[in-house]
Amino acid sequence: MDKISLREAKDMYLSPNFTLHEFCYNKVADAHTWYNIPDEAGIDSLKFLCENILQPVRNHFNKAVRVLKGYTCPSLNKALGDAPNSAHCSCHAVDLRISNLSPFTIANWIAENLDYDMLIIEYEDYSPGRMTKPWLHVSFSDVKNRRLNLTSEPCLREFKLTPNFSLWEMIRSETATAKKIFNLPNEAGIERLRLLAVNILQPVRNFFERPVRINSGYRSPVLNASISGKASKTSQHMKCEAADFEIMGVDNFVLAQWISKNLDYDQLILEFYGNDKSDPNDGWVHCSYTIRHKNRKQNLTINNKGTHPELIKN
Repeated sequence: MDKISLREAKDMYLSPNFTLHEFCYNKVADAHTWYNIPDEAGIDSLKFLCENILQPVRNHFNKAVRVLKGYTCPSLNKALGDAPNSAHCSCHAVDLRISNLSPFTIANWIAENLDYDMLIIEYEDYSPGRMTKPWLHVSFSDVKNRRLNLTSEPCLREFKLTPNFSLWEMIRSETATAKKIFNLPNEAGIERLRLLAVNILQPVRNFFERPVRINSGYRSPVLNASISGKASKTSQHMKCEAADFEIMGVDNFVLAQWISKNLDYDQLILEFYGNDKSDPNDGWVHCSYTIRHKNRKQNLTINNKGTHPELIKN
């Protein structure tokens, strides 16, 4: 198939109300002159997405559906900071919004009436006082749709990142619940949480053969800012790359030492350990894992005396 231009894409209808152009035009791609139109197989996938999800949504709500993001070529996907295995790359996902309609309402209707793989409420990073309107990410699978409605707590609890860790454990927060702060990462963030669980948390669980308690996982920017005086403005928790955790009955210094000797990680911090010498679970362990750069294997101890560039027991 010859290359299709964006102008030609405007006249290519994937369903009665959706054109190929809506799924391919992107300001970032246009600024870099990246060719962001998929091959024939990709166009067929977008057509399936329109016929089986978007057009039914358009027909039911009888409102225009705005496609915020459709296909992303590898260069665009990287520039946007999306997951390397993003469903957008294979033309199996779309981010959408309908004017004056909550994305939760759209998600609930899709969950009850259509076949899909994953539903996620997403939004741009924001600072306190400036939040963008959320949108809905919906995807489908060529194999078997998992019907993961990540707008519902039961599904979040059931969605396993690894055999022993659920997405719910990595996003739950008493502060977020009390202050009604939305605390669910996007598709790329969920993938980074999975990598954190695969490379750090699950190996810890396997070795010590005891449940690992997650004290803090992902923190949205607003949640992070609401933890007054305790959270770094550059915290890897906001990037879905870090978790604070402990194991009941296991000394946190022993836990940190084992991670230091056996795993690949970016930053390992023994936090507020040793304040209560009668409590083996005094303090907690913070550990991060990243794919944005080479993991530094940096060891720190933070206690009442300050920050120290190594793991310190006393």
